[in-house]
Amino acid sequence: MINRMKKKWRGLMTGLLGISMLLGSLGSVSAAPVPKDIQGHWAQAQLQDWLNKGYLGGYPDGTVKPNNSITRGEYVALVNRLFGYTEKATVGFKDVKSTKWVHSEVAKAVAAGYIGGYQDNTFRPDKPLSRQEAAVITAKILKLNTQTTTTKFKDNAQIAAWSRGSVAAASTLKILNGYPDGTFKPKRELTRAEAVGIIGSSVVHKPTAPGGVTPTPTTAPTATPAPTASPAPTSTPVVNPGGGSGGGGGGGGTTPTVPTVSGATYGYVGSVTADVYLTPSVTGTVYYVVAPYSSNATAPTAMQVKDGLIGTNMNGLNHGSKTAVANTSVAFSVYGLQPGTEYLTYVTVTDSSGNWSAVSTVQLKTAATTGTPITGVGRLEMGTATAAVHFSYGQTGGAVVPVKYLVLPGTAADPSAQQIANGQNSSGSAVAVPFSGTVTSAAPGTPYTLNLTGLSANTEYKVYLITGSDNTWSPVELIRIHTK
Repeated sequence: MINRMKKKWRGLMTGLLGISMLLGSLGSVSAAPVPKDIQGHWAQAQLQDWLNKGYLGGYPDGTVKPNNSITRGEYVALVNRLFGYTEKATVGFKDVKSTKWVHSEVAKAVAAGYIGGYQDNTFRPDKPLSRQEAAVITAKILKLNTQTTTTKFKDNAQIAAWSRGSVAAASTLKILNGYPDGTFKPKRELTRAEAVGIIGSSVVHKPTAPGGVTPTPTTAPTATPAPTASPAPTSTPVVNPGGGSGGGGGGGGTTPTVPTVSGATYGYVGSVTADVYLTPSVTGTVYYVVAPYSSNATAPTAMQVKDGLIGTNMNGLNHGSKTAVANTSVAFSVYGLQPGTEYLTYVTVTDSSGNWSAVSTVQLKTAATTGTPITGVGRLEMGTATAAVHFSYGQTGGAVVPVKYLVLPGTAADPSAQQIANGQNSSGSAVAVPFSGTVTSAAPGTPYTLNLTGLSANTEYKVYLITGSDNTWSPVELIRIHTK
């Protein structure tokens, strides 16, 4: 019993020491001694500035340890301090007990809406934060447009689909930068120095509060009203709450027409991609988000779908939007899926007046892998007459196999695997190069960039990919692209 108490006490002290080293006292600005391990460091100037201002603390041995990884809990503590977040939400993560120092910081982060937990109801405060996770947090805090998923980084294909738009937006603002070798290294653990640089650069771009007042860092949270319970997610239509204009002679406002979605279903389903179809009743924008299937899943609200969420503070696997014309079929591809797995795609549509449809659900199961399958696809650079997509297949060190591709207009009927292999459309007509071809130089397990040329401006295309030979082909993978 005594030993258990000692271990618990040591664990508590270790956590308190870690956060006290991370955060300073936020007193008046004064020159702090230059720690020996930041002298000559690329982030020395900013680290020293934060030390002087009390935003950052050093260790008892006179070091800052700038290259040490920063955890999720430590990162939100810094964000809260620099952005002045003080309002707290009620959090019930099973690994964030009210007795832990991080509980208050997580409560502020959740209230601010820039981070959530995992689907197993954990927050994992001691888990090192990755660079791509930091990009998502940055995009949420600064409310960046994450629709563009193209980046300049050589390892763009390694950036998770759920973070690629955030990485693109944050890197465009020079808040997150790449490495000298042209890579981003999305899964690399974020260092203390990188965290200081990212948060410091983010503050420069932070949105102003209502009334034009920009919040400033605070030393301690002020008392805030207890948060009220949020309504449970529903699948009911959301109508713009703005009042309608009155009719002549003092008549009341008109009742808006509630948008609807019909015919929500799927077309091609590969091992890692799927094609989803629906028909909206209004001209506007379709939003979608993808989640792993669960028999007891509750559909997110239309606003959550728009924000790429599948529940309160839970990100979907991938999400996006597409312009829609009333009573015209809309199709989009979802990717980043796993073979032989069930998924739910939630879709909703909004019109130009801000009225939203109910959330519709498309349930599908990806194909099992056969042969040497395609293991990942994604969009890269889009031009007016060119486009670049990426794919990978097999496992590193495996046998090299040819990859067949076919490019057809977005409205074309889907060909069979054998027709794709033969470079033919669904009617059996040959599709000329460069709209069909074979890649023989792609190494297994390594992302390969396929550059497409001869395309038309502002046009949607479908890119089909398969591997195999003779009459044995992998599941067909399909990704839609749209030129500028």
